[in-house]
Amino acid sequence: MSSRDLGVKAITAARRFHPMDRPFGITLLASFFFVQSVINIIVVYTYYVSGAPLFPIAYYVADSIAGFALAYGLWKGLMWGKLGTMIVSGVEILIGVLGTVVAVDVQPTSPLQALTKLMVYAIVIYFLTRPEISEYFKK
Repeated sequence: MSSRDLGVKAITAARRFHPMDRPFGITLLASFFFVQSVINIIVVYTYYVSGAPLFPIAYYVADSIAGFALAYGLWKGLMWGKLGTMIVSGVEILIGVLGTVVAVDVQPTSPLQALTKLMVYAIVIYFLTRPEISEYFKK
């Protein structure tokens, strides 16, 4: 094999994994899930050290694992990453709707937080259903 053939193969491989092929919004979304998972691990450690009950610790561990998995799936353009993100976003929207109804009397900031969560995850679902984004996951 000549050095020219090796160069062509290297360029082809570099183009196949070039980050510019990934839409910028997908990069942001994957980064968001990654950072959120790291923060959740810090929360788990804090809860564990303070002797918190098992349920919040288990919730944040599961949320961290799911966040890392979704970040990887989105980053690599895997269809299960997109579907998982849409499912998680739908669940978060339901939690946001329940939060606006249930938390009105509990905390004055809770309805605002719930509405913010609802809007952010609705935008995520809208974003993931765009044709150019769907095309990225068809590769």
